[in-house]
Amino acid sequence: MPALSPVSKVGVRSALLSGLSALAFSVLLLPGFVIGAETHTWTATELFEQSVTQDVVLSPAGKIELPSGTLIEDDGPAAGFSYYSNAEKLTAGKLLRKVLVVDRPAARSAQLLVARGGDLQVELNGKKLALGEPEKLGHYWNAYAIDPKLLKQGENAFVISGSGMLWIARDEEYAAGSLTRTHHPNRSARSLDGGKTWDDHSLGDDGGVDGEYNVRLALDQTLPQGKVTTSVIDQGNLGGGGIGPQLTKTGPLEIACQIQKSDQQSVALRIRSSDSPLFTDTEPAWQTVTADLQQKATVDKLAGRYFQLEFTLQTEDPLSSPQLGSLQVSTTAEQVPTTAHWNAEESDNRPLVRSSIPFLHEDFLHPKLKRLREDYQLDEVVAGSESEFELVCRLAAWSHGCWPKLGHLKEVYPSWDASEILKKHTDGTPVGGFCNQFSLVFLQACQSFGVPGRIVSIGPGSRVDLVRGGHETVELWSNQFQKWIYLDGDASCYIRDEETKIPLSLLELRDVQLQSLAGKPARKIKLVSLTETRHSWKDTLGIHPFFEVRMVPRSNFLSQASPVPLNQGMRGWFWTGHAVWSDDQLADRPIYSQRIRKRANFEWTLNRAHLTLEATADPKVVRVFAETETPHLAALDAVIDGAKAMQVEPSFLWTLHEGENCLTVTPRNTADRSGIPCTVVLDFPGN
Repeated sequence: MPALSPVSKVGVRSALLSGLSALAFSVLLLPGFVIGAETHTWTATELFEQSVTQDVVLSPAGKIELPSGTLIEDDGPAAGFSYYSNAEKLTAGKLLRKVLVVDRPAARSAQLLVARGGDLQVELNGKKLALGEPEKLGHYWNAYAIDPKLLKQGENAFVISGSGMLWIARDEEYAAGSLTRTHHPNRSARSLDGGKTWDDHSLGDDGGVDGEYNVRLALDQTLPQGKVTTSVIDQGNLGGGGIGPQLTKTGPLEIACQIQKSDQQSVALRIRSSDSPLFTDTEPAWQTVTADLQQKATVDKLAGRYFQLEFTLQTEDPLSSPQLGSLQVSTTAEQVPTTAHWNAEESDNRPLVRSSIPFLHEDFLHPKLKRLREDYQLDEVVAGSESEFELVCRLAAWSHGCWPKLGHLKEVYPSWDASEILKKHTDGTPVGGFCNQFSLVFLQACQSFGVPGRIVSIGPGSRVDLVRGGHETVELWSNQFQKWIYLDGDASCYIRDEETKIPLSLLELRDVQLQSLAGKPARKIKLVSLTETRHSWKDTLGIHPFFEVRMVPRSNFLSQASPVPLNQGMRGWFWTGHAVWSDDQLADRPIYSQRIRKRANFEWTLNRAHLTLEATADPKVVRVFAETETPHLAALDAVIDGAKAMQVEPSFLWTLHEGENCLTVTPRNTADRSGIPCTVVLDFPGN
């Protein structure tokens, strides 16, 4: 095999892409299918499951469509507990006004969401509302049903009076919770003279708060837009798998879809192509296909054999959605039969599961992680660990014992920095905190060893009738188990499947709890304590409720201080930056806007390569493309036929010999932690 130069430090789905010529094509409308050299059809279910999707769902009828659920709010970045005054009591003669901007007022139903509420009287755009009993959304939010026909496009003024109280998102706390909404929009005001005059700067019981009342509007209406982005498809191997044959000619490409839409709806298509399957977020460039996809689109010329399709579903009608059904692609590419044969039984080259969440991982080489590892002698803590899982379990047991419960949260809420949490307070003990701080210390200890993870909070959601409490914890990506796992750095435990002994993720635990509560068969599970703890296992509800699962969609808290939830866990979970799991097992609370409805968007693949193989003009030479979603990738290590590992580029040539040929590629991150091996075995009969 030719000498291979060291791989450059490349990011997620990285590739050394040469400049691409502009993609030129024309679109023809043809009366029916003309089967080319190869045709492949994806059902809507296959298209949904194999693509990266954003704000679309698979309907019960098996069609891809836009989901329902719109949240209108402007308090989210700074909503929650504050160490400063952020409440206003309703008293006789006091009016509180909240203006919410509604772009699309048509809805099947509407709810006014108030934290905290009381015996309220509400006027909407000058009309008094007849409020019924509110629906309790956990301990802090109340939802009042209102007639959506009373809403108008643009500003809608809610004037609230009566008795009770409202919380306020303080203006100076917005920047910590959002990169874009760093100040409040000035849509809250109060009147102390029956509405004659209004003050929008002197809110709160002491009149010293500038901000926004925690008042939101939830509309049952179809989202305006969603996307489906296919995986990269090989024109010479539309179904994927195996070896892509050598192509002597590419194109044209014919695309047809099953689409249902009205005049107020659309399904738009874009395409991009290249001679390499290693696409990035920006390259190659997208080009619009201006055809009626209910007929057939023909792309005459592509920039290479590999292409990707993006469907955008849109509706101007908030009460209905377009639907995308099956996809059929045909190509007349001319192929040369391959000589080598794919050994499926010996190969392990599963497709990567990708998410539409642009998750940001911490830099494993961040100086603060290095200092944390050194200052607290974490190498001694994990010394003797025989596996990655044992290593992180030792770190969980260590973080659990770092300080007494709660620390000094009554005085200060530390930044999302393990060193700040562990530093000495005035009494000589760590600043500490509760579960969120234990979890952050544990997470960053794991990151110092190159193990990626994330902060996830869990709670009962609306089912406070069943169980109380909430919790912040950690999910880690486990190379050993090739999945996300829940490992608690506060409770010093994990929960495993009793049959397989494999640790479970939070969504898997949620499934167990909900199935058990519904009287359905559920897998048997066991809590495994790593040290003696204050927690005890009771029943299927466990030590915590897993009904509502909320992910902070980044973990780079040292490299980037914001956005983070305001004083997370001190009072509910009001921050609208959470990515919140949503499915049909349990109605989710409408106080959140970023709802995750597809498992792959919550539990995607890390630290593993996927190989695309392409035959060349030389029968004994195969071109290999390696893609990976490895946070802070440093190298791709390849082993050929059991020889010594060598570093390879994302694209390289593999020279075969007669008989069985084995190639294993393993990603390695900047912390020198190797990921999950990907293996391909080819049988080559020789020339």
